[in-house]
Amino acid sequence: MKSTFLIAPSSTISQEVVKKTQSYYESLERKVTVPSDLLGQDLLCANTDAARFKHLKDALTSQADEIIMVRGGYGLTRLIPKLFALPKPEKQKILHGFSDATALHIFLNQVWDWPSVHGPAGAQLSMQRVDADSVNRTLRILEEGLSAYTLPELIPLNPMAEKMRTVAGKIVGGNLAIVQTSLGTPWQLNVSDKMLFLEDVSERGYRIDRMLTHLHQAQFFNGVKAVLLGDFVKGEEPDGTTLVWGVLQRFAEEAPFPVFRLPGCGHGLQNYPIPFNFEVDLAVQA
Repeated sequence: MKSTFLIAPSSTISQEVVKKTQSYYESLERKVTVPSDLLGQDLLCANTDAARFKHLKDALTSQADEIIMVRGGYGLTRLIPKLFALPKPEKQKILHGFSDATALHIFLNQVWDWPSVHGPAGAQLSMQRVDADSVNRTLRILEEGLSAYTLPELIPLNPMAEKMRTVAGKIVGGNLAIVQTSLGTPWQLNVSDKMLFLEDVSERGYRIDRMLTHLHQAQFFNGVKAVLLGDFVKGEEPDGTTLVWGVLQRFAEEAPFPVFRLPGCGHGLQNYPIPFNFEVDLAVQA
């Protein structure tokens, strides 16, 4: 029987949702571990820094097969520096999560060279907050592993991308705001010879443009193999219009590297899982 370790290293969530998430993974015939003190009192997060780090450490050093974040939100960036003091565990685990999980993806992918899955958090699956296709894709990875999974075709957004029929290599990245937050830290994301995936939620066009401009001016994109733009949702202007995709299209047109669209990945009803730090061969839409 495969084993699952549930953690809540970011924003808080109700005990009811935790119980439903535990029951959901138990229904998949998994042995589920949930810390008895998973939730507690904190100014911003699901528990204190000390408690959340203990849960994270216990999960990483356990014999579990996968670590599931119950939800994202905010808080993991406070914990990442403490992970550098941990020796790399002998048993590799596959992290599942997105949004604030980006910080942990970066550490696990880059420092410990572990693969991970950018995809639905536990609460999204247990509370039916993503569509059936996203659920089925996630379950396929849980049951069959990363090598059995295929992502949708990439949509080219600039001339360099249009010349390509496939893109092979490893994907890294995640939430744009968290990727930007990594700049100047010991866990700053290195995208050299990697495909960089980006998505975000509730960010208006000018804020996305500001983040991408900052990354560009910091020479963050140097050596990137390609950029894959997922879904950028809920970023409307006060009048209900959006500048988001105009900003992203301009970014693609000005970029000196291939830029593709990878729809169905992010904070929307669709949240297709993406294998991170794992060799993939992606087809490009003709």
